[in-house]
Amino acid sequence: MHWLYDPNLHSGSKDLTAEETKHARSLRLQPGEQIALTNGRGLVAVAVMTTEASYLVERLDSIPESRIRFHLVQALAKSDRDEMALQSVCELGITSVTPWAADRSIVKWDGKEEKNLERWRQIALAAMKQSQQAWLPELEAVSKTKNLEPRGLSLVLEPTAETALSDIKLDKDEVTLVVGPEGGISNTELAELSSKGFIPVRLGPSVLRTSTAGPAALAALQFASGYWR
Repeated sequence: MHWLYDPNLHSGSKDLTAEETKHARSLRLQPGEQIALTNGRGLVAVAVMTTEASYLVERLDSIPESRIRFHLVQALAKSDRDEMALQSVCELGITSVTPWAADRSIVKWDGKEEKNLERWRQIALAAMKQSQQAWLPELEAVSKTKNLEPRGLSLVLEPTAETALSDIKLDKDEVTLVVGPEGGISNTELAELSSKGFIPVRLGPSVLRTSTAGPAALAALQFASGYWR
């Protein structure tokens, strides 16, 4: 069953948005096919297509948000590796993502913040629909290191850290993960983040790319929290 999106979804909804009508056509959805629609805030409607642009709601469900809210601070990275990380963590059920203009980020958003943020929004939306989830991750404005603040249990992925991620006790209802760019996080940034309460942790014996580190850490923490049961 394909999932579609309508931010204004309610029990009386019957028409797809213009954007989702295009999506339905690309999927070749036909009258009589069952679909699901979500407003991205936990509401899901199971419906039947009546035309290529309309549907009839059969059932409404309310899906609760994850018990633990996971936040990702993802450094801007070259070769679309930041977007690869974004797509993966959205499929895994991240709560929010903050683009981070780190010291060693080769990619710069200067003057193109809104355009790039809109691209990230579209990636998050597509990932939510593809993974059939009811909560659309929040995308925050691009941030510099000085503006990053810890939320709940706040961790910085750092291959040289003494503490392993597996040693971390999940005793908060919020977890923040900070992932650096391909060149790593500078010593100055690590010191600044540590002074704010972020805890450096290593994932394991190998060093993962910035596109892989965040999703791997998120999945590990979700497993530890019981999310995958």
